Amino acid sequence: MLTKEELLDLDAPPLIKNVSLGLYKEFSADYLLARKFIYHFSDGSKMNIEFTEWGIYHILSIQHINYRIKNNEFFQKVDGGLTFDDFKTDNSVKARFREQKKRISMFACVYNTLRKGQAFYIPSGKVKNTNNVKVDYILYRTLDNDNGMNLGIRQEAGKFVPLTILVSKQSSLMKYVDVENFKLVEKLEITDMSGNVIESISYALSDRERVRV
Repeated sequence: MLTKEELLDLDAPPLIKNVSLGLYKEFSADYLLARKFIYHFSDGSKMNIEFTEWGIYHILSIQHINYRIKNNEFFQKVDGGLTFDDFKTDNSVKARFREQKKRISMFACVYNTLRKGQAFYIPSGKVKNTNNVKVDYILYRTLDNDNGMNLGIRQEAGKFVPLTILVSKQSSLMKYVDVENFKLVEKLEITDMSGNVIESISYALSDRERVRV
């Protein structure tokens, strides 16, 4: 089993047996919900990302696996003993869990994607090659398993909230983003919720992964 500290630096999705809902909840409470991620773009604009419990619930696709678990009760259910094994007792739930395994394992790479991913603005708000995914930005990164991780972010009540992961295969890594909407990140500030800086990273263009055309 991985530790929450190891999730800060992952570049490849782990095997599902090496993570748990309890680990993800602890990691979220200590590192995601407790921090802000402020992106400063080269065009002078910025994006202030804050995580929420309901957003993490959606990132992990819990609503698709078992809709009876409500988004505002997810962490409570985990504290009460909810595990991946609970998604294997019913055949239909088990099938949906199997479909979402890759997204669930990719969640372990979310922190490093926040630090190293490329940003793309979605002017229409609708992600291409999807039926109804609506976000304002995607943070994209090619992971070590040669799949693309696309972290979808939408503005809610004045802040940008991560709420989905889209997986793109090696054969179509840029499936969900358009090169012309690339936003160059000049600086990322990671702060606590009071605004105290935990980490500040300035990027040269050569430090960023180049967009694959």
